[in-house]
Formats: sequence, structure tokens, C-alpha cells
Amino acid sequence: MKKIVWGLCLMGVAAPVSAAFFQQKADEQAEAKTESPVKVNVQGADEALAENLRALLPSLRALKCDSPTDRVARFIEASDEKLQEAAEAMGYYDARFNVTPVRQAQCLVLNVAVVPGEPVKVTDVKVQISGVGRDLPQFRELAAAPPYQVGDILIHQKYEDFKTSLNRTANSLGFFDAEYVTRTIEVNPDTRQAQVRIHFDTGKRYRVGKVAVQQDVLDGKHLQRFMRVRQGDTYDVEAIRKQQQLLEGGNYYSEVLVSSDYEKAVNGEVPIKIEAKRRKRYSYTGKVGYATDSGAHTEAGMDIHWVNAKGHKLNTRGSIGQTEQSVEATYKVPLWNPEHEYTSLAVGWRKSDSGDIESRATKVGLDYNRRNKSDWQQTVFINYLNETTQVKGEAATNAQLTLVGARVKKTKVDDTPFARNGWTLGAELQGAQQGVLSDQSLLQAKLQGKRLQTLSNNGKVIVQANLGTTLTDDLNEVPKSLRFFAGGANSVRGYGFESLGEKNADGEVIGGKHLLTSSVEYEHPLVDKWSAAAFVDAGNAFDDTSKLTMKVGAGFGVRWKSPLGPVRADLAVPKDDTSDVHFYFSLGPDL
Repeated sequence: MKKIVWGLCLMGVAAPVSAAFFQQKADEQAEAKTESPVKVNVQGADEALAENLRALLPSLRALKCDSPTDRVARFIEASDEKLQEAAEAMGYYDARFNVTPVRQAQCLVLNVAVVPGEPVKVTDVKVQISGVGRDLPQFRELAAAPPYQVGDILIHQKYEDFKTSLNRTANSLGFFDAEYVTRTIEVNPDTRQAQVRIHFDTGKRYRVGKVAVQQDVLDGKHLQRFMRVRQGDTYDVEAIRKQQQLLEGGNYYSEVLVSSDYEKAVNGEVPIKIEAKRRKRYSYTGKVGYATDSGAHTEAGMDIHWVNAKGHKLNTRGSIGQTEQSVEATYKVPLWNPEHEYTSLAVGWRKSDSGDIESRATKVGLDYNRRNKSDWQQTVFINYLNETTQVKGEAATNAQLTLVGARVKKTKVDDTPFARNGWTLGAELQGAQQGVLSDQSLLQAKLQGKRLQTLSNNGKVIVQANLGTTLTDDLNEVPKSLRFFAGGANSVRGYGFESLGEKNADGEVIGGKHLLTSSVEYEHPLVDKWSAAAFVDAGNAFDDTSKLTMKVGAGFGVRWKSPLGPVRADLAVPKDDTSDVHFYFSLGPDL
């Protein structure tokens, strides 16, 4: 005898209950089952079949340890049909069951003995997709991966999941009139064979209708620079999602809601509605730190997320510390593709004093920034620098340079600020030519990288390195901000801030033409949000590679995951003098 089983209610024949339905029933009955002390043991079935059998059993809520015999009998009688449906959904059409109540540990236990028999296997699968969307790659991929291969056990959930994928794909691509021409499973229990037929007609594809944007930050012209979904485009949920992300990424809005309603489509065009709620116009940042060699320092900043209806931005930063003070303002103008393209004008002043050498600098810079498809931030810039440098005991020198250069940088991280894995890599090249708005010539290159990896024991390994080199005739003419120094919290810990570099005849550190530093750190979890760290740093700033002496510092510290980000406290000593202890404190992400 041949039995026809339909995937949904089709031609008046209902499908057997799927495993998804079983899971839903299990969720609905979970609370009731936990309330009953009665246990169910399934024997003779594999784990998947046993799980489905338990899931579809009637609620155990009515059964207690002392339930009368007639109530238990009614429960067992009601279970027969449910167990058969559960077995058929897993491909076992000849399964037999025997439910036996027993007493164990002064309570009732139901033992379900299962003889599953041979499962029904798929002998033929035909999937056909027709309509306008049949040649789209999304539908081609689905057609190339049918729910079953010949010889597979007929697990109904695979059939349901495949139809769900077809429906979801059709809806996401705007095929709202899609329908099934055929969707059947034909089962012959005698031969334990099944044939699957699915014919899906996508119908026509809808397009984007009127796009209405409700927001009060940008004017119409500059808002259009952020719009990628326009009337007449083919409907695509992924494109709409990216449009939402683009508006969110502009940092003008605290919330962006996008909605569409195909039931209101006119002439095959679906209207899109975007509601963007403005964020707070101003935001503030702060950072504090302390080191025995450079003392306490604080940083503060203010961001104006839009200056005008064109979407221009302004941020200001200032820092005060024992060794350095600075202030800077940057005006940012989004360009034609504002999600990854802008230009900015920056003006800043900085004073630096490491004890042996000090400087005062004024800087004005103009740059163009873009981010490519591989997420590399690319910048070309021109900076005018006017800086006075004075080595202790020597006359001050003044340098005026117009530096032209480029930099690239990419950071890939899994979570901010508490990253578990990630890396950052950056490079910069800049130079000046004497006589071209500059009083000297030089060429400088920098390379920096950092890698963070979390191990299987949740310990973290952090490796980083910095390289730098300068081509110049005389280091003494180079302003301090362009010289390389090593030592301090962000360099070689255990040595004083900017205490490593070439020295003059009087023993004063004057920096170097080149830089090489590296660091290896291991962070081991302790309890809750606390961890311990140990590290080794090495490096120096120098003029002659043949005379390079790597200075080594080592130490240990603690880390705490505060609500504001990772807090670090470290003790470090130089290899040269282990009695010279340096303390460092900082707050901020690892990457």
C-alpha cells in the first residue's frame, strides 16, 4: 500500500508533525515537565529519535508519584499516536512502542521501549525553481543543495528547513508573489522508499518604491550622499540593511529604523520608510594615567557630531601631564561617499619636556582619508610644522617643515573594548624638501603592528613591534617631534619616558634617527574580572645599526575589566638595574 505524505496541507491531506513542531511542543511543555516528578526513559532508540519521542509526549503535569492506575493508563493510551507521529517525522514508519509504568525510588517512571525498524530512505529528489528569479545566484545555490541526497533517511525537518530557506530567500529579494507549484513527499512504507518533489515559482520581482526619510540633522542634498537605496532599485533586504548601517555609521543618529510593506506596493514598487532619531550633538571623552617616570597625565576631548546641516564635524582634544601638554582641534568634512571618504583640517600646539630635551611645536595639517573595500584606512596629508627644540645646556634650534606623506592602517578586532582576538597594522611615509616651504630635507618611515590572541585557557598573548627610520644629514637639525625615542609606558617599560636614544657629549639623550622596539605580554585570568600579566619589552632609538644595543625591561601587573574598559597597573624594572622600579597605570582597550 502506498501512502502519500504532503509537506503542508495540500489537497486535503495533512503532513505528519515535524521535528520543529516537536521542539516547539517541548518548549511549551518544559515548565510543566519540570514540575512533575515522573521521569521518562526511552530505550532502543538513538539520541535524535529519543529526543523527538520525549518532546511529543503529552504533558506530564497531570502525573504524580502516586497517580492512580487508570490515570496512568489514559496517559499511555494518549501517547500511542504521538509516539508514532514522532517516529515518522524521523523516517521510522514501522516503529513499535511499549510504554510500561514502574515504581522506582517511591515514584513513577515510564519506560518507553522502542523497536524502530528500518527507516524510510529517499530514492529520488527533484527540486525545480522557475520564474524571474531562477537564475539568481541565491536560488541557484539552493537548487544545487537539495534537502536530501539519494540514500538519506527521510527526516522531515530537512524538508521543512529547505522550504523555509526558499521562502526566506524569496522574501529577502522581493519575490513576494512566490508560490509552490508542487511540494510533496511520497512514501511507500512497504518498500521503505520516499520520493521528494519541490517546484517553486518565484514570480515577478518587486522594486523599491518611494523612499521616505524622516530626520532633522542633514539637509536634503547632503542626506542624499548617504543614500544607497533609491526608487526603482530591485528590492533586496541586504541592501536595505546596509543602508541602515550606513546611516548609523555616520554618528548623527542614535537610532535608525527602516520598514517596508509590500502589501502597500503600487505597480510592483514597495515603499520604504526610514526614521532616524538624532543623537546628542555633543559627547565628551576622558583618559587618565600615571607612570613614575612621566607622572600623572589626563586627556579630555569634546566631539561635535554635526556642526551644520552639511554634516561637518568638529573634535577637540587636550592633554596635561608632567612631560607633555597639548591641544588640538580637527574639522572634518564628509565627501561624496561619506561612509568611507572625508577630508579634515587640523590645528594643534604641543609642548614636550623629557628632562634632557624639550620642544614647542605648532602644527597645521590638511588630509584626505578613505577606506577601501578591504577596510584599510588610507590617508594622504600635508602638514606644516614650526617647532623649536632645545637640548639641555645647548642653544635652541628652530625648524620649519612642510611634510607631505601617506599612511595606511587597519584594525581587526572581535570585541571592543574587551578584545579577545585581533590585530592592528599601520605604516607611514612622510618627507620634506629644503627650499619647498622647508628649511631642511628629510624622509621618514614608520611601521607598527600588534597582535592579540586568546588561548584555550582564556589567557591572552599580546605581541607588538615598532620600527622607524629617518634619512637626514644632521639629527641635531631635526625637530624633537620627528626624532625617535624609546622608554616609558608605551615603549620599553622599566626605563624612563624618552630616556633611551643617542646621547650628546654631555650625556643628554637627544633621540635617534631610527627606532626598534618589541614587546611580549601574557595575561592570565584569575577571578571574575581580574587577571595577572607578565611582560618583557626590548628596544632602543639609535643612529647607527651596527652600534645598536637593545635595552630590556620586564615586569608584571594586574588587569581589571572596569565598566569603562580595561584598567592596567604594572611594575617594571630595567635589566641594567633591577632595583629601579617603575610603576604604570592606564585605562583603555588593548587594540
